[in-house]
Amino acid sequence: MNKLHFPRWAEVLEQSNLPESERGSFRVTLRWYLSWCHRHSVGCTFDSAREFVKWACEEKNPSYWMVERWREAIRWFFRTGKQQASGECPQKSSNASGWCKYPGTFPANDTDAERVVSTNNDEKEILALMRRRGMALKTERTYLRWFRDFSHWSHLTCGREISPEQIKGYLTFLAMDRLVASSTQKQALNALAFVAQSVFEIDLGDISDFCRAKSRKKIPVVMSKDEMRAFFSKLSGERLLMGKLQYSAGLRVSELLRLRVQDMDLERNQLVVRCGKGGKDRVAPMSERLIDEVRGHLRKVRDIFEEDLKRTDLDGVYLPEALARRHSNAGKDWRWQWLWPSREISNDPRSGKRRRHHVLPQVYQGAISQAGKRADLNKRVTSHTLRHSFATHLLEGGTDIRTVQDLLGHKSVETTQIYLHVMQKPGAGVRSPLDSL
Repeated sequence: MNKLHFPRWAEVLEQSNLPESERGSFRVTLRWYLSWCHRHSVGCTFDSAREFVKWACEEKNPSYWMVERWREAIRWFFRTGKQQASGECPQKSSNASGWCKYPGTFPANDTDAERVVSTNNDEKEILALMRRRGMALKTERTYLRWFRDFSHWSHLTCGREISPEQIKGYLTFLAMDRLVASSTQKQALNALAFVAQSVFEIDLGDISDFCRAKSRKKIPVVMSKDEMRAFFSKLSGERLLMGKLQYSAGLRVSELLRLRVQDMDLERNQLVVRCGKGGKDRVAPMSERLIDEVRGHLRKVRDIFEEDLKRTDLDGVYLPEALARRHSNAGKDWRWQWLWPSREISNDPRSGKRRRHHVLPQVYQGAISQAGKRADLNKRVTSHTLRHSFATHLLEGGTDIRTVQDLLGHKSVETTQIYLHVMQKPGAGVRSPLDSL
């Protein structure tokens, strides 16, 4: 078993996009694990991680939830350490099952392409419905994790026996005992409501009378235009183009990475965001200054595509399930290729087919964080900072808040109001803020 050498883990953790509370929890767990390894004169391996969790469970008699938090921290450590060593974390599906058991084992790799495995009939029903609806792999993982935790907390033996009182009690438990953030509690509510109502067809009625986690509004981190220039000067190549495009169009990181060739409308200086948050499509602006760069990038992507077509061991690009059923060869159609293809070939976590996926979020986010640090900015820069800056710079330039709401894909204008440095100018034409740099 190869040992992992990751001396800068604390620095990388601090620069990550994890919530502050999660970074703190991971930091405590990892210092504990590394201290345990030092005392026992063992290296950081999957075997030592398993032994550590086994020892910690015997020593502390922890709750199921606490053990899961330990595992999450150690998974982050091995996944990110491997990524730091290789420059990019390849996606594989080996050891995809059997590592979520209590007290648990750890996978050889843990990426967003990790295979989601159902362990009982209830989970099979949940997973089947999510796949029929074309829900994201990340959503599958999140909803199953919440259902498992709820089942363990409530001693649930059959999903069809879920009651509104159990759900309200669990949500109150999250707020009062685990002290989770409001957004975490809402995520749990969404997951359990989907499972109960959509999967098991249980009428929950009004379940709003539970103890709600405290909510606090965070002021978004925004870069000034001078800071944007300094930041972009520390990026190069494809990562620079990705950053400029995200800022130019105000995209979420998932929307940026999931762009396909056909989504780029270079003649109209715009792009199409498909299945954004809430499953909505929208049109976003693209700076005129990026058109030639995007054309050049597309030529490089075309070369990769042509080479992949010659290979007999590769299937086409991943497609939405309904489209893949209707048009079996669409995955080898140029229009459906990822705009940001990964350098690595990986196994599809659902079908097991070998494909070329898009660049992983953590790879891009790591480049953004490093660029912010090299630019010597006195703020924590993440990929979402580019979206915050897009919105704020438009409002400062006089764009109407309703227009910015549409461009960001916000369901409610209240979400957009957090950026309010705005001067109302109804009907003002929208130009990408990148054009004014």
